[in-house]
Amino acid sequence: MTLTERSPQLDVLTDRLGDLLRPGGPSAATPRVTAVSGPVGVGKTSVLHAFARRAVEAGVGFLGASASRAERAVPLEVVRQLVRAATLDDDTRDRIGRLIDQGAIAWTEADKDEERLAPIIAALGGELLELAGRQPLVIAIDDVHHADVPSLRCLDYAARRVAGLPVLIVLSESPRTGPWHPTVYAELLQPARLHRVRLPLLSRDGTYQVLADRLGAPVARTIAAEAHRISGGNPLLVQALADDHQAAGGRADRPVAAEAFREAVLSCLYRCDRLVLEAARALAVTEEPLHGPLLSHLVGIRSEWNLRAIDVSTSAGLITEAGLCHPAVGQAVLDGMTAEERARLHRAAAGLLHADGAPPVRVATHLVRTDALDEPWMAQTLLDAGEQAMLDGEVDTARRFLRRANRDCADERLRARIRSALARAEWRLDPRAAVPHLLGVATAVQAGHLGSQQAAGPIQYLLWHGQIDRAVELVRHLDRRADSDDPRSAAELLITRGWMATLYPGLAVCDRGRPHVAGRDPLTLARVKRRLRGVTMLGSVLERGDTSAVEDAERALATLGLDDEASMWTAVCAVTAMIYADRLDLAGDWCERLERAAATRGHPTPTAMIAALAAAVAGRRGDLTRARDLAEGALDRLSPKGWGVVVGLPLAVRLGALTGLQEWDEAAACLRVPVPPALFETPFGLHYLHARGTHALASGSPDTALADFQLCGQLMSSWRLDLPALVPWRTESARALLLMGRRQQAERLVREQLKLLRPMHVRYRAGALRVLAATEDGPDRVRHLRTAVRLLRQCGDRMQLAHTLTDLGQAYQQAGDLRQARDAARAARTLAQECGVPVLRPAAPAARNGSVDPSGEAALLVTGLSEAESRVATLAAQGHTNREIAERMFLTVSAIEQRLTRIYRKLDVHSRSELAARLRPGR
Repeated sequence: MTLTERSPQLDVLTDRLGDLLRPGGPSAATPRVTAVSGPVGVGKTSVLHAFARRAVEAGVGFLGASASRAERAVPLEVVRQLVRAATLDDDTRDRIGRLIDQGAIAWTEADKDEERLAPIIAALGGELLELAGRQPLVIAIDDVHHADVPSLRCLDYAARRVAGLPVLIVLSESPRTGPWHPTVYAELLQPARLHRVRLPLLSRDGTYQVLADRLGAPVARTIAAEAHRISGGNPLLVQALADDHQAAGGRADRPVAAEAFREAVLSCLYRCDRLVLEAARALAVTEEPLHGPLLSHLVGIRSEWNLRAIDVSTSAGLITEAGLCHPAVGQAVLDGMTAEERARLHRAAAGLLHADGAPPVRVATHLVRTDALDEPWMAQTLLDAGEQAMLDGEVDTARRFLRRANRDCADERLRARIRSALARAEWRLDPRAAVPHLLGVATAVQAGHLGSQQAAGPIQYLLWHGQIDRAVELVRHLDRRADSDDPRSAAELLITRGWMATLYPGLAVCDRGRPHVAGRDPLTLARVKRRLRGVTMLGSVLERGDTSAVEDAERALATLGLDDEASMWTAVCAVTAMIYADRLDLAGDWCERLERAAATRGHPTPTAMIAALAAAVAGRRGDLTRARDLAEGALDRLSPKGWGVVVGLPLAVRLGALTGLQEWDEAAACLRVPVPPALFETPFGLHYLHARGTHALASGSPDTALADFQLCGQLMSSWRLDLPALVPWRTESARALLLMGRRQQAERLVREQLKLLRPMHVRYRAGALRVLAATEDGPDRVRHLRTAVRLLRQCGDRMQLAHTLTDLGQAYQQAGDLRQARDAARAARTLAQECGVPVLRPAAPAARNGSVDPSGEAALLVTGLSEAESRVATLAAQGHTNREIAERMFLTVSAIEQRLTRIYRKLDVHSRSELAARLRPGR
């Protein structure tokens, strides 16, 4: 070990050596005993070895010995080592050897009676003094605190009689919580004849110097500060950190505490007192401060005052007032214990904390690491701790507590409550992981082990996963039970039924009305209204077009978190109400806030739900690329099975965005994602059917699209939710009917939609007017489209605005207003580029006889082509010859050929067939 920051102490010893060599010898006032004191691992042995080399170089005799814990019961072992190191003739060595053997036998036979050993002690002490008479002598003993008692007596005898002799006794010692033999030790180290030299722990600069000598200055500068915090300045630990850093390749920018560090920590602790080792183990387990309430009980001492002897010096710098000096030290201590030792300490700590009335979370931290939960309070404490951790947002911790309780709990009623809470925790992290617990919870409800309050969450998870029959059965069972007369149970049942009716509108939950207690109890009604305010806001927007619901949604979101299912669903409903009210700016802002809050908690389920809502907002704004990415991110956070029936929301947004972006392969893959059958009994299924129908319409399958749109209408009618703001199935059906040549039916449906819409339904009115315009000719068509453009600019749907401007440009062209047509087409193309839409296709106007007008020049507006080039490309893709195109556009055939050449180059096609495939005019 290097002697960094040890030069002053070595110089003090050298000065003592100089006194020894002074003519006439050292003065009588000079202390003849020097003790080098310092914690374990600070380099005392290295200092003694350096001093020994200087003594030998100066021509001084040097007798050295090293005491050890294992040999401190061997009488006169230290003296034997000193004699072995001395230069003696055979007779003298034999004589002293016989004295040592006699002393050892006498010490053993006399049962450590020091009086019977006194003559031998005096003889051996005299022999040591005789050696000093031959030449200046240094007697050095390393780790003297471990020396055997007879050897200490011999040293004390010699120390009392060295006055006038050239003898220096140098001892190294580590501060102890208590000397092995305090009386003899104190006599040897009397202050009057002792000079103490203290070796401190390394400073931060000293740590840097040790690391720089081993690893180089650049690496040392990077890791020195953290290495000093980890090691506490103990040189042995610093060297171990350097070893681990080198073993790791030396490339890390932080210290590596690995095998060498762990061995060094354990070496220090084993060389300290047993009390220090036990205290370190208890501190590693409890992670408490040194003088906390548990330690004195865990290490088996009666009074915590006995712990006062444990400090930085007696613990090699590993233990401070705050506990272990660094978590890496605690981990090293834990690694050095057996599993049984750790479990025993955790169990003892849990029992002490429970007896003292500590919070359940604190007790549970130890219970999860015990080997058995064989006392009744243990599983209950883990349940209480898990529920509290859930309230605090620590769902990972809650799940760990609850899993441990569920594994060993023998009480069926308590285990049912544990499984209910565990299902809640699992659902927050992965809804699919909650499924195995739901069957057990259902059985517990039917057995009477769980009431409405504990069963409410699992019933929601059953609905989430589409297990409708089981959920209905549980609600009916709870409704028949006596606890429905309790106000809180009645409130939970009402809330459960409210959410069930929202998620599955066609579901008749039970035949009974509200429990009569709820109708009489105002507190119960207030609780129900507060928990169902999200449903109320959503209904106000959808059914009545109530814009004040948006203000209610803002107020609700301002006081909500995402810490439980009730808050999450209320937040989802509030944002959804904003979306249906076309307050996309407000909904987008709240999605960002809620996403930050969910990300802070790190819970996948709420984060995925908020991401899906943000994707819906982006899709309605026409930002298709962002909508696609957000929807994909939401789907990646949970598996399709984990999403349950709610998978319809992100799938619908993603499918709609891919269809708008004309990414046909990806859209087809999206349609292949399996969805649960129960999806089509939820509003999420309506949005999925709408997106699927839109895709079929864009793919040239109007009959397939019409079936999906009409199914939406049938479901909404059967649920008594035929609300135009929910899904505009009439408008979309009219679009399909137009492509099928059924103009009159299309016109009737779209006019019916316009009658149902309320003033706040701006987006859906614009969409209906665009379809209505396609059923008409002349000025009415232009008028409807201009109104639709104005409304779309108002609500901010850029993609639909681009399509509507395309239709308007075509209508202007047919009316002969070429300037307005060019302006509309140019604006449409700009918006299409912003939205990422490669091709814009106008709605084909219907002829008065009801068929699609084949003469309508529905030119595609192609991104990257001018308006004239787009028209030429469209006509060529439809199969017209160059001459026919020239006649229609009043140009020469040569001009058409040149434009086609430019079109081929821009679109990277080589023939009319490739051009037709690129534009897909039939779609």
